[in-house]
This record gives sequence, C-alpha cells and structure tokens, in this order.
Amino acid sequence: MADTNAVKWLRTQGVELEILEYTFTEIGADHAAEAVGRSLEMVCKTLIVKGAGKSFYVAIVPGDQRFDAKRMAQAVGEKHADLAESDEAEKVTGYQVGGISPFAMRRSLPVAIEESLLALDRIIVNGGRRGILVEMDTETLVRLLDARPANLCG
Repeated sequence: MADTNAVKWLRTQGVELEILEYTFTEIGADHAAEAVGRSLEMVCKTLIVKGAGKSFYVAIVPGDQRFDAKRMAQAVGEKHADLAESDEAEKVTGYQVGGISPFAMRRSLPVAIEESLLALDRIIVNGGRRGILVEMDTETLVRLLDARPANLCG
C-alpha cells in the first residue's frame, strides 16, 4: 500500500517507525488495538478539539482513557472546548475520521498529549488513513509535534 502523507512526512524527518496495517471495520482505538495485537493503553486517539472561538487543537490520548474536554480547555487556555464535528475535523486536518494522523495535517494545530503517555517508550497513532497505524518513540512524537503534556483524561 502506498504511503500516506503522514508516513511520507515522517520518513522525510528520518523517523524510525513501524507501520501497522489492519482491515478497518469501525472507528475506535479498541478495534485498532485488537486488530494489530497491541495494548489499548499505547494505541492513541487523535482528537480534534474546537475552542470557544474558531481555534482548533489536537489532543492525543490513550485508547484506554476517557478524554475530558474541560481539562483540554484548561490545558490550551480556552474558556471551554468540545470535540469538533466530524466534518470540521476532516476539513481542518485533510484526513478522514478514523484515520486522522497528528502528522502532516492540512493546517498546523497546537497539540496537547495526555501526560501519562510520557511513561511509555513507544506509542501508536493513526497513520493518515483508516487501517494504517504508526508505532514510534514517544519522545520523537512529542518533539516533532511540539506537543504539550497535560492531564487530559478524567
């Protein structure tokens, strides 16, 4: 299968990564984790969050935890925040929901990462298409995205 924009971009950065492909059946980190035989705590959800105004943000959270929009708002300095609608998320990122990668998005967005993920050596995020995941060093992901660690889950 041809590389996605996200995978191409990661390769140009010289990132060591493992591409995990699976047959996509439905949206959800739990389905993806099971399909590739990895633990749910390391398979991350890439969520697009809309702030009080027209600002959008990326939240990277573990598949086994529940995202808290109030904590995200606090982390990015917004009065309140909510998950973006699917069509908004797709328009802003250039990716289809269920395959949104935090890399090589249509627009560069500020990124917050659940701080508990920093305890893991490697994490898995969407690779830019449904059925494509990318496993990589957590430190590298944080550095490339300039991701701000925060308590995003409740």
